Amino acid sequence: MIYSYYLGCVKLTHTNTNKNKQTSPSEESIISYLCENTNFLIENRSLLKEIMIPHLLESNMSSLIERQVEILREENSELENNFEKYKNTSMQKSILRKNIFNFFLESYSVENVTEYTKLVHLFFDRYFDASYIRMYIFDNKMQYKKRNLSIERKDSKLRFMFTEIFSRSKPLCSSLQTEQLQMLFDTDAEKIQSNLLIPVEHSGFECLLALGSNKNSQFGIGDDLDLLVFVSKLAVFKLKNLLID
Repeated sequence: MIYSYYLGCVKLTHTNTNKNKQTSPSEESIISYLCENTNFLIENRSLLKEIMIPHLLESNMSSLIERQVEILREENSELENNFEKYKNTSMQKSILRKNIFNFFLESYSVENVTEYTKLVHLFFDRYFDASYIRMYIFDNKMQYKKRNLSIERKDSKLRFMFTEIFSRSKPLCSSLQTEQLQMLFDTDAEKIQSNLLIPVEHSGFECLLALGSNKNSQFGIGDDLDLLVFVSKLAVFKLKNLLID
């Protein structure tokens, strides 16, 4: 097959001293041509489907079959690595869900606001690398201010600054400006590499949960963010009950 294809591509003419006529190219001329045109089979890939190439098992010999096996091994190795990553991720998610369950069991018996905010801070720091946490509640009747928890009026500058996030009612990942970071985290603002804002509203009760991390790109769209929002909402509901009581 390669022989006939070669005839169409290269027209080698051998001149006979007695007869001036075109003859078939010799094996040497074909070998010479292929050596000089190493891309011949690459440029004519359709030939590979038709040529029968023997699989030689001698040392220092390689074949298309061996190359094929090498590719399959590489693909298999990649699949195994992806499977291990998926298995590890699945295991980590399972552990995290168990820790969330334990967190709520532990927080169920807490009846003090200060103690509860410390418990929430410890949980987010340990399982989400959120070393900085601030909870802002907007209410015109209640008054409270500690390091991690502050109650602001609904007409305060802080509430006005974050009107849009309450309108969208969706978490905001690492999109804060310097002024906003400083207002939320005060002197800790310069240490924060990534941040997350979670607005929580329930029956007129408004809370803004601000999380900060020393790690870059710690917060992003995905399962972890969904879990963060879920935990944050339940934590805020518990906090609301403690404040009202």
